[in-house]
Amino acid sequence: MTDTFHTRHFNSIQALRGITALFVALEHVRFLNCGAFGVDIFFVISGFMVMFSTHKDTRHFLGKRFIRIYPLYALVTLGTYFLLLLFPGMFHLTKADPVSLLKSLLFIPFEISPGIIQPLVRVGWTINYEVLLYVLFALACRLSHRYRGLICSGFLVILMVLAHTLPVDSIILAFYGDYILLEFIFGMLLYYVMSKVYVPLSNKKYTTLAAYLSVPAVLVLFGVLAYTKQNVPLIPFGRAVYWGLPALLIVTLTFIMDTKLTTPKPLVYLGNISFSVFLLHYYPLMFIDRKIYNLEHFTPMALPVTICGLLIVILIASVSYVLIEKRFTGYLRKFFK
Repeated sequence: MTDTFHTRHFNSIQALRGITALFVALEHVRFLNCGAFGVDIFFVISGFMVMFSTHKDTRHFLGKRFIRIYPLYALVTLGTYFLLLLFPGMFHLTKADPVSLLKSLLFIPFEISPGIIQPLVRVGWTINYEVLLYVLFALACRLSHRYRGLICSGFLVILMVLAHTLPVDSIILAFYGDYILLEFIFGMLLYYVMSKVYVPLSNKKYTTLAAYLSVPAVLVLFGVLAYTKQNVPLIPFGRAVYWGLPALLIVTLTFIMDTKLTTPKPLVYLGNISFSVFLLHYYPLMFIDRKIYNLEHFTPMALPVTICGLLIVILIASVSYVLIEKRFTGYLRKFFK
């Protein structure tokens, strides 16, 4: 049964990635500003996928992850830097500083303004956490394949404890010890559960009803998260509890959908291009907001303009997916065969 589970390609999770990327894009539409929780869903999925993808083979794990995310991230980072050289006032906070460029490319956290820790690419702070997960997980794999999830979770917990107990004023430690790391652990725990129950659930008659009920349940959860965004308590575990746990529930329900329902192909494709959507959406949406139509407040035209903006984002992401994620990354992947 375990082998059947590990040979699956979870189209529903791929679709969830795509929908989540669009919510992150909506976070940067000023009159909506409602999709930041998408990052938490991505983190839960990441925790699951590092376990799932290394079920049999952990060779070249770090190299494969590197070529999956770094080429596009580096290209967008360099592009942002040169745009800032040409148009210094393009962003309110970010400046074309060579040191900031180097730190961004090396995943070294820094403050772009007091209290705001971001690389040159605004959404790139999430990539920093992903890279941390990959490095710690690769180390855990070297120590023990069987217990890689437990060891990596232990590393993450130790890092969080150190960040919140050591009397050291360090931006790097504070950033990389954030409790948002718990969401990676949620995803790894979900892997352990799903690897045991997914196949048995697929063979149960009542799972069909559960799969259909999961669809409206996920939609409701998305709505609740979007509505309550401004009310997340600023307590140490606030984000991990109020967004991380619902994110875990959303991913779990999506797995239940996958046992019985067929995922629409357009949503699967949206999932395929989700990384490009995530990294590139900010620029066309910002250009539309500043140069074409002000999206600060809701107006009768704001919604259709936003829809057009998202379609443009999807078009740009599709080109990026083909040229960078498939062709260039596919070329680099040959070196690991």
